[in-house]
Amino acid sequence: MLLGRQSEIAAVGRALATARAGESSALLLRGEPGIGKTTLLGHAVRSAGPMRVLFARGVPFESDVPFAGLHALLLPALGSIDRLTAVQAGGLRGALGLGERVGADRLVVGAATLSLISVFAEEGPVLIAVDDGHLLDRASAEAIAFAARRMFADPVAILVAIREGEPSPLLEAGLPELGLGGLDREAGLALLERGAGGPIPAETADRVLRATGGNPLALVELAEEALTLPVTAAHVPLPIATTVERAYLRRALALSAGARLALLLLSASPASGWELIERAGAELGVARPALDEAAAAEGLVRLRRGRIEFRHPLARAALYHAAGAEQRRAAHRALHRVMTDPDQADVRAWQLAAAADGPDAEAAEALAEAAVRARARSAHASAASAMEESARLTEDDGPCAARLREAAENLWLAGRPERVMELLETARGITEDPVLRLSIDSLRGHVAMRRGAVEDGYHILWEAAVGAVGIDRRASIRLLADAAIGSYGAGRPAQMLRATERALELLRPDDPPHLAILARVGFGISAVMAGRGDEGPRALRAALPLMREVEAHGSDPLMLMCAGFVPIFLREASAGRELLEWAQTMARDRAPTAVLPTLLFMLGRDAATTDRWTLARAHYEEAARLARETTDSAEVAAALAGLAWLDARQGRVEECRAHAGAALDLAGRLGMHFYRAWALIALGEVELGSGTPGAAAARFEACQRLLGEIGMEDPDLSPAPDLVEAYARGGDAEAARRTAEGLQAAAISKGQPFALARAVRSLAVVAPDGEYAPLFETALGHHGQTPDTFERARTQLAYGERLRRSRRRGVARVQLRAALEAFDRLGAEPWAERARAELQATGETARRRDDSTRLQLTPQELHIALSLAGGRTTRETAARLYLSPKTVEYHLRNIYGKLGVRSRDELRTALGEPGGEDDSGS
Repeated sequence: MLLGRQSEIAAVGRALATARAGESSALLLRGEPGIGKTTLLGHAVRSAGPMRVLFARGVPFESDVPFAGLHALLLPALGSIDRLTAVQAGGLRGALGLGERVGADRLVVGAATLSLISVFAEEGPVLIAVDDGHLLDRASAEAIAFAARRMFADPVAILVAIREGEPSPLLEAGLPELGLGGLDREAGLALLERGAGGPIPAETADRVLRATGGNPLALVELAEEALTLPVTAAHVPLPIATTVERAYLRRALALSAGARLALLLLSASPASGWELIERAGAELGVARPALDEAAAAEGLVRLRRGRIEFRHPLARAALYHAAGAEQRRAAHRALHRVMTDPDQADVRAWQLAAAADGPDAEAAEALAEAAVRARARSAHASAASAMEESARLTEDDGPCAARLREAAENLWLAGRPERVMELLETARGITEDPVLRLSIDSLRGHVAMRRGAVEDGYHILWEAAVGAVGIDRRASIRLLADAAIGSYGAGRPAQMLRATERALELLRPDDPPHLAILARVGFGISAVMAGRGDEGPRALRAALPLMREVEAHGSDPLMLMCAGFVPIFLREASAGRELLEWAQTMARDRAPTAVLPTLLFMLGRDAATTDRWTLARAHYEEAARLARETTDSAEVAAALAGLAWLDARQGRVEECRAHAGAALDLAGRLGMHFYRAWALIALGEVELGSGTPGAAAARFEACQRLLGEIGMEDPDLSPAPDLVEAYARGGDAEAARRTAEGLQAAAISKGQPFALARAVRSLAVVAPDGEYAPLFETALGHHGQTPDTFERARTQLAYGERLRRSRRRGVARVQLRAALEAFDRLGAEPWAERARAELQATGETARRRDDSTRLQLTPQELHIALSLAGGRTTRETAARLYLSPKTVEYHLRNIYGKLGVRSRDELRTALGEPGGEDDSGS
């Protein structure tokens, strides 16, 4: 019976009841050692009734064994693994060592964990109980946290116990927390007297309760000696922090030396199999009677599920740390010798490392091999720990530096960037090997860029590339391309050109296609940003036919970025547009997680510059969320700027100012001037849409100054077309004319239809009455070669306004109707209202379109709706968006209700998506 835990028991009961009712629930139990977390978890398991239980416990010596905890947790559910998608099933099998190591990304492993639990729960409610979650290996904790964060509509209760003050990815899952404090006086006294076997004087009980803070374990352990505790002043605390461990040690001291040695072996072992302890004991000369004595030490160990284990982690810690260093090393050596199962190779490596006294080549090599195996299973955190410990045990500087570099890369891939640069700097300082230094500097530059130090990253990669020319010319080309492409958000085209022009100089005709793509795309976007006429578009088009030859490089983040840049920078109706979907598929299925926010941002940008603004918002929202999860601050700034741009055009004034302000702040701190420019344009468009051209002009002028400072000359990014309109509406015709003429020169030099369309429209806006019509018609002709619906509608609106003012009402209505229809379809409310007012001024009544329900969809609902509308099944949508099928079905009901539809076909119509095969199944 649990004493004094009525509220905690009730909370656990509610969690179980919620799961039994068909919805997900979760509780994170936090508290100090001995506070009752394990006892409460045990109560939950006993109370689960017909619920099936998935259980795992963190073990100290398995904390660096990749996916050890996840394997234990999912073992009862593994029979359902074939019901997952091929990518998820393969990734999970590889991670758990049950099949080919496919090197799946940690995002895939987390999604597979979520899917398997969801499938398992289809047969009935499930309780997931994780004890000592802070001791789980990080790969397991991340996968469980990933699943827990996204569990919503499945009949699953998740209870996780974590020691207060200990770090764990499970703490980052955002689960509701249940803090366990000490027992109150009544419950504490009852527990104390139960342990003492009778009444205890009130004064003594108060001393013990005060000293223990009501900690149940401390009360149990001190019950027998409560009357003999030392007398202290009321304000002086008893040494309870060590008393509990000392109580365990006193019990151990009553055992024979052989029994204590057997318990030391148990404390040093990663598992509680007693057969292993017997064999290791034989190595150390522990006799059978001593082994039996240790196994029967009830005050220290207990039999649980047929295995002998310590009663409490403090008992394990007390026995282990009380032994001398040499005795501990001897225990680890013995365990290493008797672990003969090939599946225990990783554990054996850590046992050998724990037995080492200083540098040890054998242990270092074993850990390096364990790291390689862990990385193949996507357990990057475990790989980093093993490789860093291997480096510590490596005496020679060369191999030590190489291992530190590998440890740093694995930390980066694990999403733990805090110590990456420290390890790389240490590695660089102890090696003179030019090839290794090149590898270290490549990673240093890459990490610096992705963490926001873009300028530093660029210069690191530039210097590395210069040094690499005589060592590895092809590696130098890649470094130069990475320096340019990776720093595009900084908006420094001159330095980007410096790198990409050098890359093109180094490129040879017989180099593989992927190198030519990197060099040409890098130069193409640099030349576009620098305003180098048609050089940029020509380089991008030259890369297009080569992209068909690089499918094998689909997991290369830099190649995927190139696939996104080509269509976005060309801004043509068809050129390379299929590359975006290919890149997204590769990013979700095969590439490291870190590239996905970048690709989602690109997809958002593409959708925002076509007619799919609903999809654009969904992509931007997901990009921001994943960028935060992967600590990619630069992509957070990008997504926020993209959202601000959409907000402005849809008339979401407050949201725009909030998103733009956050983007300006973050991009300013990171030196990401490209996104600062976007945010400033968004703020200007809000003012333009609100009818305040003077305030709009001030924002656009600030953007113009910023672009001038950084040398950005691309007419597509220029706010000049907006400035022309702001000046014209504000009555400054001369400023409008000068701005339009300057834009025209840049657009003609570039020669791309999007640039020409906006430039000619700007000239038409300021043209005399007898000259504007041919200019508008020319602009519309250019628009026909681009996918940008909004910009075409703006031209139609401006054309219609001029026609109406020229009293050509009938012709004006044609343009205004087209503009209004486009603005309504996009949800560009301020522009639709303006077009509606102009149309009414021609004498035609324009009906207002009601999109209120559509705009009520949450970002997650938008993603689900668009995926299903695109023809994907429920399971495919769940896998793609890292959700469970039940969660997709739950949101789909809400989507149908909000949009007033009943089928996938109606959903497609409501969202304006192209038709696909209707699929109402899973």
